[in-house]
Amino acid sequence: MNTTAIVAEYNPFHNGHKFHLRSARKATSSDYIFAVMSPSFVQRGECAIYDKWTRTRATLRGGADMVIELPVMYSTASAENFARGAVKIIASSGIADNIAFGAETNDLSALTAAAELLVNPTDNFTEILKSELSKGVSFPSARAAAYSAETGKNPEILSTSNNILAVEYLKALKMFSSSIKPVITKRTGSEYNSNAVNGAIASASAVRRVIYKGKTHLLNQTVPPECFDIYEKAAPVYMDNFSDAMAYLLRTMSADDIKEISGISEGLENRILKTVGNSYKISDICAELKTKRYTHTRLMRIMCHMLLGITKEYEQKFSPSEFEPYIRVLGFRKSAETLVSSLCRNSSVPVIMNVNKDERSLSDVQRSLLELEKKATNVYCLGLPTPSAKKLALDYTMPVIVENL
Repeated sequence: MNTTAIVAEYNPFHNGHKFHLRSARKATSSDYIFAVMSPSFVQRGECAIYDKWTRTRATLRGGADMVIELPVMYSTASAENFARGAVKIIASSGIADNIAFGAETNDLSALTAAAELLVNPTDNFTEILKSELSKGVSFPSARAAAYSAETGKNPEILSTSNNILAVEYLKALKMFSSSIKPVITKRTGSEYNSNAVNGAIASASAVRRVIYKGKTHLLNQTVPPECFDIYEKAAPVYMDNFSDAMAYLLRTMSADDIKEISGISEGLENRILKTVGNSYKISDICAELKTKRYTHTRLMRIMCHMLLGITKEYEQKFSPSEFEPYIRVLGFRKSAETLVSSLCRNSSVPVIMNVNKDERSLSDVQRSLLELEKKATNVYCLGLPTPSAKKLALDYTMPVIVENL
């Protein structure tokens, strides 16, 4: 049985994702493809546009055979820990032969060389990186400049969103001494952050913008027809929906409290507190705080960590390099029952199919990671538009999604 893993947010699932699934299946001749998907909150520091069960159903209809949850501890982390957490889960599954990911380039050797340099940096690279950081630029920009200066190659390898993640996946595979084979699909259609809807394949950012503006009729051309009715029935959630909750936190947390939040450094806690009274919406707070060093995405991740109480202590406790996670199945196709059975037999970590029953098999540390997941789901539901939708404990009451495909 040949199986390929894909790490994705599917926020939401669209035609570009369907193209990637098909391309990965063809390139690897896989019998099955499973996705490791971000849950309620995503890597750019935002809530997912739709809840994780809605997105699981769309992903299964769009071509994946099984969807596994990427714990929110990793889904909201830096690109490095996002990739490490995902690859750790894939490697622990015991069923993955390949990992397929999109990038702005299809030059695997160039990406591998960049990953090798980052894993084993030269003294010159390290000095250039320090010099760039001293200018007040963001870490990704400084790293790309150092890479270009050290190698003489185009900094784009470490500048574009998907290339950065691709390099981090390759680093993680090396870290875990994994034999899983990396497979690249070059991105097609709109750029990752493009807001344009110009044809069948648009970026997830553009699709979210269409949803935000209420122009759902435009989704007909950008999402698979089998997913359209799912989105029509679902309620979208936006990060600014949590502004009341954030205002409460900012008015009750001290500088010392904020200093312990994951991602806080260099006195940023004091600058955050100074925004109280000036800005109310989360997006406005981040706009006020944004500098060359602190990008909008990094600030949004910090806001997300504040909402969820993700601290620096959690970073150490759940470090992917040392921590053994659990694997939680969110959904699968009926035709992929063999894949699910194989996962349950071969996984080196506990597999959760039913939270009520299976959490008993977790270690204390694994259980605390699951508790964070439950908290994230409960917080996410606060962002839903109607009081009746703001339910508690959905991680206990929502069953595994099974699509009869």
